[in-house]
Amino acid sequence: MNDEASPAEDGVVLDETIHQPTRLRIMTLLVSVPEEDRLAYGFIQQTLGLTGGNQTVHLRKLEAAGFLAITKEFEGSKPRTWLQATRAGRKAYARYLSNLEKALGVRVSRS
Repeated sequence: MNDEASPAEDGVVLDETIHQPTRLRIMTLLVSVPEEDRLAYGFIQQTLGLTGGNQTVHLRKLEAAGFLAITKEFEGSKPRTWLQATRAGRKAYARYLSNLEKALGVRVSRS
C-alpha cells in the first residue's frame, strides 16, 4: 500500500496519490484503454485542460508510485511522450475504487 493514504471515517483507506483530483482524472483516462495501449502526453493534456507544468508534476508523482510508465520516442524529428498505466497502477486504481465504494457505502457499476 502507498505511504500516502488516509483513513475515511469508517476505517477505509484511500490512496492519496490517486485520490488527488488531477491524478484521479489522469489514471481514469489511462485505465480506460486496454492494458497494452498508451496515450499521448498531449492528448491527456488537452482532454483534461492541464498546463504542461501542472501535468508533469502529477505524472512524476504517479510514476514515482509505480502507477504509470512514461516513454519518450521520436516520430521522424518530433519527440513524442507516451503514458501507460502499469499493472501496479491498474491494481491500485481498482483498489482505490473499491475502497471509495466502501467509504461511500455504495456499489458503482462498471460496464
